[in-house]
Amino acid sequence: MKTQPNLASRTVKGKKYFYLDKNVKTPNGKWQKISAYLGDTKPTQNEIKEKTKQLNAKETAVKKNHQMQYLTPGKALSKKPKVCLLFCGGTIAMKRNGNQTLVPTKSVEELLAIAPQIQDFVDLDYVFIANIDSTNMQPFLWTKLSEEIYKRYHQYDGFVVTHGTDTMAYTASALSFALQGLGKPIVLTGSQLPPDEPATDAVNNLINSCRLAGMNLSGVTICFGTKILQGNRSKKWSEVSLDAFVSHLTNDIGEVATTMNLSKDAPKRKSSKEKLRLVNNFEKRILQITLVPGTDPGYLEKIISTGECRGILLESFGAGNVPNKWNSFIPFIKNAKQNNIPVVVTTQCAGGTSSHMLTYEVGYEAVKAGAIPAKDMTAECSAVKLMWTLAQTNDMEKIRKIMLHNYANEFR
Repeated sequence: MKTQPNLASRTVKGKKYFYLDKNVKTPNGKWQKISAYLGDTKPTQNEIKEKTKQLNAKETAVKKNHQMQYLTPGKALSKKPKVCLLFCGGTIAMKRNGNQTLVPTKSVEELLAIAPQIQDFVDLDYVFIANIDSTNMQPFLWTKLSEEIYKRYHQYDGFVVTHGTDTMAYTASALSFALQGLGKPIVLTGSQLPPDEPATDAVNNLINSCRLAGMNLSGVTICFGTKILQGNRSKKWSEVSLDAFVSHLTNDIGEVATTMNLSKDAPKRKSSKEKLRLVNNFEKRILQITLVPGTDPGYLEKIISTGECRGILLESFGAGNVPNKWNSFIPFIKNAKQNNIPVVVTTQCAGGTSSHMLTYEVGYEAVKAGAIPAKDMTAECSAVKLMWTLAQTNDMEKIRKIMLHNYANEFR
C-alpha cells in the first residue's frame, strides 16, 4: 500500500475539490487514510509541499491518539463511534457575497467536503435543521433540534450541532434543559471565519467536535478553538478571537491541543438504560432589562399592564442589587408578582453572581418583594431557563421552585 502523500480530488455537487491523501499504519497494524484539504483549484508545488508538512504532523497525532478510549472506560475501541451532525448554519456554512458580507450559502454536503477525514474516525450521518445566521435563532428551532436528537438518541453515540456563535450559548442552554437525563455528548461548534478563507478555523473545529462526540463524555458542550466548555455555563466573549467562548465561574471541561484532554471531573457517559426525557417547549414572551442609573420603572409598568409579558429577567448591579430609593424597583417587583409575572434577577458583573442578594438591603428588599435570584447562572442560561420554566407552569410557587432547582449543573 502506498505510504507517500498523493494528490487526489473529490467531486461534490459537480464541483471538484483537491486533497492530499496519505495511508498511515496505526499501532494495531491497521491502515488508515488521512487527508489535507487543498481547495477547489489545482494546487501549486509549493502548496503541496506546505500541506505535506501538515499531513506529517497529522500522521504523528493520529498514531498518538489512535488508542484513545472513546466509549466506555476499560474497553478498547472495536468500531468507529456513530455520530449524527445536526446542521443549523452559522459562519461555518457561509461565504462572502458581492458586498463582501457573510451570508449562509453552503449545504451540509459542501461543509463536510472540507474535512473528509472525519469519516476515518467516526461513522457520520447528518440532519438538516436550518441554514441561518444564528442571530435569527428562535425557540421553535430549539424545539425542533431537541426533537431530532431525541428521535435518534439510541441510534448514535454522540451528536454534533453546527451553529453560529452569536446565540450558541443560548442554544446550548436550551438543549441542556430540553433533554433531561442526557448520557451522551451533544457538541456545539462553529467558526469565526468561513471555510473558504485561508486562515479558517472551520476545519479544526468541525473535526475536533466530531472526535469529541465519540469520547467518554455526556451532556451539552461547546467545542471551539482550544476550549471544551459546559454549554450552559458558556459565554461568547469575542467576535474575533478563535477562542470565542469562556466558561462562567466554572472550569473548562477540557482542552484541544496536540491531543484532546478532558478534565478529571468531566461528566462521563451514563448507562443507556437511563431514560431520556424530552421537555422542549419554551415561552418566548419574556423581557430582559439591563438596569442603568436612573431607569424609570414607570415605563415598565406599562408592559405589565398589557398582559402580554410572561416573565422578566432583570440584569441588576453588583450582587443582585436593585434600586430601592429614587426610581425604586421594589413596587415594580411586587406588582409583577401580583400579576403572575416572575422577576428573575441576575447581575451585570462579568464574573459575578446574584447568589448573595441578601447581603445588601437593596438586594434583600427585592427578594422580599418576590424577586428570584438567578444565582451564578449566565444571563443567557437564566433567560432560557425562564422561558423553559414558563412553558411548563403559570404557578408562581412552582416557577420559583423550578428556577431554583439545579437540572443540568447550570449553577453551583
